[in-house]
Amino acid sequence: MQSKTIASQDRKDTSLIIMLVISGGICLGISPFVVLRLIAQDYIIATLNSIIVLGTGFIFIYLYLTKNTSVAGKGIVLLTLFTLSGTVLLKGAANVFWIYPALTATFFLIQPKLAAYMTSVFIFVILALIFEESSTIFLLTVAVSSVATFLFSFAFSTRMYKQADILETLATTDPLTGIGNRRKLEEKLIEVSRSITQETPKHCSLVIFDLDYFKKVNDKFGHDCGDDVLRGFVEHVLPKLNPSDSFFRFGGEEFVLVLEDTKLNDAEKMANDFRQSLESAQWDIAELQITTSAGIAEYHMFESSYEWMKRADEALYRAKEGGRNKCVVCNSPKKY
Repeated sequence: MQSKTIASQDRKDTSLIIMLVISGGICLGISPFVVLRLIAQDYIIATLNSIIVLGTGFIFIYLYLTKNTSVAGKGIVLLTLFTLSGTVLLKGAANVFWIYPALTATFFLIQPKLAAYMTSVFIFVILALIFEESSTIFLLTVAVSSVATFLFSFAFSTRMYKQADILETLATTDPLTGIGNRRKLEEKLIEVSRSITQETPKHCSLVIFDLDYFKKVNDKFGHDCGDDVLRGFVEHVLPKLNPSDSFFRFGGEEFVLVLEDTKLNDAEKMANDFRQSLESAQWDIAELQITTSAGIAEYHMFESSYEWMKRADEALYRAKEGGRNKCVVCNSPKKY
């Protein structure tokens, strides 16, 4: 099973690259200022600059090793807001204009709600730090412009995250049935295979359903009827699933059911229950009768998601060769 086109993984990879560039860029960009401040004997600001360099350098290494962009983003934000507040405290209102890139960067690096909480406190702290030394006009200018930047950044960030979620949903959802598509299935199989280790063993089974003679349904009753059958099959299965189960349309009339924490025998029983109830289901067209064949395989340690899927697919092939409207189990793994 190929994973090169998984939408959410692409998004994570992009975020990782961006944060590596930001943390590395800050580290390298601020480093010369540490030297300049030391030469000028401005040891306090040199210390603050050193904190930024060491902090972003650590974050860069942490990102590179763990790929954890969520923690790294929060770390960069906290480091930036802390050092900027310290600079304003020590050097006065002349450095207050760095508040604007700090606000926009915060909303870019972390979720909008958390960014809103953190930047609200940050704006209040900055205004309190410059209150005594600033004129009323200057203080009001900073307050209004920082709040305007806050509102714009919050609106833009919220919209950006919502659009990203919508695009990811569109990329991973089957438009006809509303369940996950093949891309989402690939992501789920990889997730499951990575979660099962020698330290955390568990049973997980996979069922591939194929609606029998579906082409004849399209040919005899039309594609609209075929679409109704596909949607009806999904509506037939979904209410009977457990919260931990996942259902996907693999393509055409093939569907895949991923059953976490489910042994092979239990998966076979569930598949047969679906098969038998579908056989007796009533459709709008009285002469329409739909049956399904299924191949079932339980995940085995160290096999790839591709191998797991192929074993279930071969069991499905045997079910179809054996007359259809039956479930066949694949018991043992083998390498391909």
